[in-house]
Amino acid sequence: MREFWWHRLPAAAGFGLIFLIFLTSRGLVVALSVTLLVLMAYLLRHLWQLAQLDAWLAHPDRQVPRGVGEWGDVFYRLGKMWRLRQDGQDVAMASLEQMLQATRSLPDGVVILDQRDRIAWLNDAAERYLGLSRTRDLGQFVYYLLRNASFVEWLTLDDLSQSLRMRAPAKPEITLNLQMVRVSRDQRMLLAHDITELERVDAIRRDFVANVSHELRTPVTVIAGFLETFDEMEMPDFEGVRKHVHLMREQSDRIRHLLDDLLALARLDGEQDMKNESVDVPGLVESLAGEARSLSQGRHEIEVRIDSQARLIGRSQDLHSAFGNLVSNAVRYTPAGGRITLRWALTEGNGAEFSVRDTGEGIEPEHIPRLTERFYRVDRGRSRATGGTGLGLAIVKHVLQRHQGKLKVESTVGKGSTFTALLPADRVIPETAPDAPSMPESAAA
Repeated sequence: MREFWWHRLPAAAGFGLIFLIFLTSRGLVVALSVTLLVLMAYLLRHLWQLAQLDAWLAHPDRQVPRGVGEWGDVFYRLGKMWRLRQDGQDVAMASLEQMLQATRSLPDGVVILDQRDRIAWLNDAAERYLGLSRTRDLGQFVYYLLRNASFVEWLTLDDLSQSLRMRAPAKPEITLNLQMVRVSRDQRMLLAHDITELERVDAIRRDFVANVSHELRTPVTVIAGFLETFDEMEMPDFEGVRKHVHLMREQSDRIRHLLDDLLALARLDGEQDMKNESVDVPGLVESLAGEARSLSQGRHEIEVRIDSQARLIGRSQDLHSAFGNLVSNAVRYTPAGGRITLRWALTEGNGAEFSVRDTGEGIEPEHIPRLTERFYRVDRGRSRATGGTGLGLAIVKHVLQRHQGKLKVESTVGKGSTFTALLPADRVIPETAPDAPSMPESAAA
């Protein structure tokens, strides 16, 4: 404020001098001349400052000019306001860029449409799923680029509550769920979500329910038929009843085995943590060989090869179930007179493997990748005749995954098959450390 009045002192002194000269009649002309000169100088100073202001407003990115007098205060305040505005714009632009970068990296496709359904913006996933391009398709009508009758009909419907399922134009193997969200009065956002995995899981669930129903229908029908026959008998034939009871027991055992396998899979799917223990695998293999001989009833040659006394860190019950399924499958699907070899050994890299080799009919290559699917059978008739539930190898797969292992299948049609359970090195307890501590529970997932 003191600077403001200081710059006004010369003007005030000049006006005072003019006023004194004006009091004298002889200096009237002189006073008028001086007054005009002072007014012109004052006016020129303001015009010069206005010119500076106009030049700065035309190019606000330049430095704010320095003014004189009251113009100094004006330029100072303008510069301060401009800096605050620039700081706010920089923060807003940084936030906007961060948001756009995050949206660009979203796994779901995002397309911004204007009020005429022209593409205003899109992210990387939209390019990947919908086959659009940021450099080529901005400003284009979206229904010209996505030529799908269902999509055009859904788009013109303009019902935000309705979604659309369609194959991805750029990747037909992917199923998309499209949804529209209003962003503003003039813009809408098209979202494309990949639901391929959800559809696959849903299909597995439907197949699972259908397969379980189909597996249960036959034994239940047999048991119900026998009971109906018994109910209609006036005089029971004990020999016939005994024969029927034997068949009913076989069918009820089939139902029990199926339910046991279903419960085992449900437990494996539901358990988050696994209590580990030291598993005596050589002893387990010997026990499984005894079970194989009992199941075979002398029809096969059972051979056991224990190449290592190493143990495993894991759950004994689950490993017994997994290895036992491999052994029982070999006995069921190997013709009489065949050979079945059980082997436990260490592998390169300090891992371990349990393998079951048979001399059965073998499996064609196209079936091998699907063997661990639930209820998948190479030969449905032969599988049911041997008493299999179609869940054994699915259980093996789940157990090995919980032990960070995997199943390897090698087979030659007409010569036989080898099923090998591979276990990682951190699950193996070497022979020199039989009393090694168990793995922490948190390591098993």
